[in-house]
Amino acid sequence: MPIVAAVDDSDRAVAVIEQANDLADRYDTELHIVHVGDPAVDFREDFTDVSEEALGAHDEPWSTQVLNAVQESAAEIAANAAETVDEVDSYEAVGLVGDASEVIRQYASEHDARYIVVSGRKRRPLGQALFGSVTQALLLNADCPIVAVPHDAI
Repeated sequence: MPIVAAVDDSDRAVAVIEQANDLADRYDTELHIVHVGDPAVDFREDFTDVSEEALGAHDEPWSTQVLNAVQESAAEIAANAAETVDEVDSYEAVGLVGDASEVIRQYASEHDARYIVVSGRKRRPLGQALFGSVTQALLLNADCPIVAVPHDAI
């Protein structure tokens, strides 16, 4: 039953990893640090040989090569975030691809996670309505408890 720390590549990742690491130590369990990549958004410069049309069509299946590269890049982002926190001794860096809230929820469910630790972005209500919120979706749909690190604590 690991603790899943869902991070992005912002400063908020440090507080998420610190909280998740504390929980992993408290429950003497594994720490999985996950980052979700989106080829059309996060990794466009890495795939200049892939057509704009292919990257923009979220309904089309991605090639195995692109998916593998995005997963590796996402895992690297997770590992880099972990390296910024001194207290973290042992963790698994995981790269995922897809809709962030759904793949995090699915990953946590498949690994029987004890907790998912996240930090939301401060958004105005209109921004939340237009763009959604990974934290909000996890709070509403996850099968395990969610620990939401307050934005102000960062």
